[in-house]
Amino acid sequence: MFAPEKLLKLILVLCGIACILGLPGLYIPRSWMAASHEWLGMGPFPDGPLAEYLARLCSGLYAIYGGLVLVMASDVRRFAPLITAQALMILGLASSGFCLAWGTGVPAWWLIGDIVSVVCYCAVVLVLQRRIAAWAAAGSRKDED
Repeated sequence: MFAPEKLLKLILVLCGIACILGLPGLYIPRSWMAASHEWLGMGPFPDGPLAEYLARLCSGLYAIYGGLVLVMASDVRRFAPLITAQALMILGLASSGFCLAWGTGVPAWWLIGDIVSVVCYCAVVLVLQRRIAAWAAAGSRKDED
């Protein structure tokens, strides 16, 4: 495994672990959700079941995504198309989400931090994928000679 593959694997593992850390959100008391919401400067946590359901669902989906990213990290060559696809989809989702959330009252520091981290993650993943593909193509050309 050469350096870009090792770096890609490391980045995917770190991303996967970070996303799996969302799992406790499925189980924390609603009062903790409300306190976190207010502490982050987003005002009172909305009353009613939908906000709590969506927060818990989002936490669970993050954890599932993190598990899938760890699977992708286990073999970056085998899962190369999926790694590229997830980076492009996450980039598209984050861009759309940024535009949609801009006028909703989400603090600017949250939106900027979110989009910057997603763009950096996706850009690094896509650049490494391109380097790995170029390296593999050069190696296969050498085999043909």
